[in-house]
Amino acid sequence: MDYIIAISFGLVFGSFGNVVISRIGKGESVVFPASHCPKCGKSLKWFHNIPLLSYIFLGGKCAFCREKIGLIYPIVECATALLFCAALYKTGANYHAIFAALALFCLLCLSVIDFQTLHAPDSVNFAALALALFATTDLLANLQNALIVAGALCLLRMALSSAIQKEAMGEADIIVGGAMGALLGLLGALLALYFAALIAIAPALINRKKGNAQTPFIPFLAIGTLIVFLFGDRIAAILGWNF
Repeated sequence: MDYIIAISFGLVFGSFGNVVISRIGKGESVVFPASHCPKCGKSLKWFHNIPLLSYIFLGGKCAFCREKIGLIYPIVECATALLFCAALYKTGANYHAIFAALALFCLLCLSVIDFQTLHAPDSVNFAALALALFATTDLLANLQNALIVAGALCLLRMALSSAIQKEAMGEADIIVGGAMGALLGLLGALLALYFAALIAIAPALINRKKGNAQTPFIPFLAIGTLIVFLFGDRIAAILGWNF
């Protein structure tokens, strides 16, 4: 029953996440105007906004102009539902699971926005950090870990930028690092950063070969965070670490 509730709320938040992704990335309000088709501009009815089901029943098209609805919409909704289940699985049925789920949800939104626009809005970024602080029982330790990881990344950014004479890391990445520290702890965040960098190597090389100057890094930070969040205890046991 708990997982059914988690999936239901996850789909609802995923639907809201699509609004956040499509509007905040453009500097628009997430409240006004009401949900509407970006092509024909007509306001959607409530039954056009039922998470996942509306997409299926409408055949992935606008109910009015029949413009195709991007596949990213159901993907975000389903991904959010899975993240909520992951938080429930790792944290148990308590209020910490809610904060962990919402922090992961914010990282998902940031990942999509960063992938689409190479920009990460501060409002969502700081929301992820704030929520991650309450994802475990020790608020002060979480805050300390967030500051240490963010501070270390800030120093790394300064050193690398000085060495290569250009910006080596975005400020948004540093804030995400703080959220990782709060959510995973110091060793967990370090491991997640390692996974993020490792996974990002191939896409970065491909982008460079294609002549693209930048590769969005927040999606890889989010993937690394999710890996350690779900499997960190098992990885730590193999490495002999104690998170």
